[in-house]
Amino acid sequence: MDILQAMQDAKFVQVNGHMFVTGYLCLPDESLVDDDIVLEATSDDSEFEMTLNEARDANQIGPGVYRLKSGAVLCFLNSATIH
Repeated sequence: MDILQAMQDAKFVQVNGHMFVTGYLCLPDESLVDDDIVLEATSDDSEFEMTLNEARDANQIGPGVYRLKSGAVLCFLNSATIH
């Protein structure tokens, strides 16, 4: 799955415009099942988790940008830029 490769080098993930710091990224392998957590990320006031099932259903809508089945838009970033 492209999304699993895209998130491997990400230090940050933007979810619906809210910035998170990645804490846990699961390396893709054959032993993963649908309910396995493949991404955990945190911000000052919230947390985000994504399961393999959610990742499997993601559609790529741009370079490093994915839309989950839930409608959430994720953008994987290597470094943060403050504008």
